[in-house]
Amino acid sequence: MKYPYKHVHGGHRQRLKDKVRQNGLTSLSLHEVLELILTYTIPQKDTNQLAHELIDTYGGFSKVLEADYYDLMKNKGVGEETALFLSMLPRLFDIFKEDKEENDINFLRSPYECVKYFRSKYEIKNKEFLYVVCLNNSCKIMKTIIIEGNSDNSVSIDIKKFANMINNENTASIVLFHTHPNGEVKPSREDILTTQNILNICCIMNVVLCDHIILNEKDYFSFGRDNLLFDMYNKFSKNFSLSISNKQDMCQHIGFKFDE
Repeated sequence: MKYPYKHVHGGHRQRLKDKVRQNGLTSLSLHEVLELILTYTIPQKDTNQLAHELIDTYGGFSKVLEADYYDLMKNKGVGEETALFLSMLPRLFDIFKEDKEENDINFLRSPYECVKYFRSKYEIKNKEFLYVVCLNNSCKIMKTIIIEGNSDNSVSIDIKKFANMINNENTASIVLFHTHPNGEVKPSREDILTTQNILNICCIMNVVLCDHIILNEKDYFSFGRDNLLFDMYNKFSKNFSLSISNKQDMCQHIGFKFDE
């Protein structure tokens, strides 16, 4: 009677998968990671020895993934599917990273993300500009309104027109960007007054002003991080006898955080 052959590594691939489920991929050594990868294109055979051989041949795990498709095909035990799969992985990681960065930049959840978004999309021009970024209740960017400054390097705002600009049922919060192309990022008295007026309008319209960020070419100032914004919220609440949450509760409510 013939008995089915059972190789020495029988059940080993299942133990690798269980280990990843319980402790994550980083619990595996690099040759075990490669071994597990190979199981998805080599379903029946033991992949432990092949993983060791490939790492020895190319000089490391990353070198195996960087190897050319046709070069991989020269290795015994590596078929077309395996060679194609391994050679695709680095580009797959690149696509994942690019897509993640593209999606992440559509959300503004901290001053750092705000500044990163602004510098990736806009330039500091030789005149002051105000950028009003409208966000939904998940801090996703809905639209951006750009208000050009005057010839004297200042930005004047008609509060009624501003209210109409952000009067959209999807606008739950806004972030202000204000450029100081030829000056310090520290807010002027006019900047503070304008921010207070905008915040008052936002509170009346039930729209959250997440932050007002002033930028020049090298630096930036965050009203929220410096607590100026929340002093304004407190002032508004006293004037109108309303209860405004403290900084931490408010940040959690809108998903916008100042502690990174």
